[in-house]
Amino acid sequence: MNEREMEDLIARFPSDFFPRRQLVLKGRQQSFACVGRFDLLFEDEFQTKILMELKARPGKYEDATQLARYKDELQRRGERNLLMWLVAPQIPNSVREFLDRIGIEYSEIHISEFRQVAARHDVQLEVDQQAASGPDMAAPTATLHVDTASADRTQPRTESRRSCLVETGPVVRTPSASHWSMRGYDLVLSNRDAFDARKFGALVDAFEEAVPSRKNARVVASLRNWAADTRASLPLNECQSLLRWVITSGWKNAVPAAEEVWAYLFGRPAPTWHIWSGTKYEFDAVGWKRWYTTLMRRK
Repeated sequence: MNEREMEDLIARFPSDFFPRRQLVLKGRQQSFACVGRFDLLFEDEFQTKILMELKARPGKYEDATQLARYKDELQRRGERNLLMWLVAPQIPNSVREFLDRIGIEYSEIHISEFRQVAARHDVQLEVDQQAASGPDMAAPTATLHVDTASADRTQPRTESRRSCLVETGPVVRTPSASHWSMRGYDLVLSNRDAFDARKFGALVDAFEEAVPSRKNARVVASLRNWAADTRASLPLNECQSLLRWVITSGWKNAVPAAEEVWAYLFGRPAPTWHIWSGTKYEFDAVGWKRWYTTLMRRK
């Protein structure tokens, strides 16, 4: 999928992507003198002008700085009630932090969601070789077993080693004590007073110690940073990173510790919206939303 197709779908069906906003398209692929060309211009129910920049690849610092230049120049010219918005399939934490710091909105919208909206409205997309060769995204409920003789924790995880040591399923059957709201596909802890930082820290410590090579250092650091300020969102890409440690058996000794961290946050079983297709992980947006619905279900 290319950026033109992304732009067409958001322009035609904004409520499918942003159901909480009433967006009216005001322009696309237009230029402001001395500022640059924007992808889409919307106006919401509060008469806020929204300049939206779309990327078919992960967001980068230069995308943020480009939007910041737009905003600075438009404000210098007296424009008010402006909102800059970056849309990309993935936005790294460092870029998110920068966007938050300079007051620019952002959304991760994955390619699978664009395809689903296109299918819902009978929109024909260009041939996507990756999608054409990809497997069915249906997520079965299953308890998988690993050949422990072949799972040597001293060897790095290889993406061909997919056996799972834990129960997986599409919905949450044993909820955690945590209550979550969503921000796009990111999650925000609603009941921060119930969060036991000491217990969570001990679980993260155990997960760290389970991998002597410290290959999990990045996700461990991310979890600790989030735990230090649970007002921040827990990004989808960090949830995916943790989940990979839960459902991948390359370091089998780390799996129970990773699952304990996951279960404390989200309950059990481990979800099936992050699926190994045989060549890479695929994100199932429909599966994520079904999982999130049951995540919010209380005992």
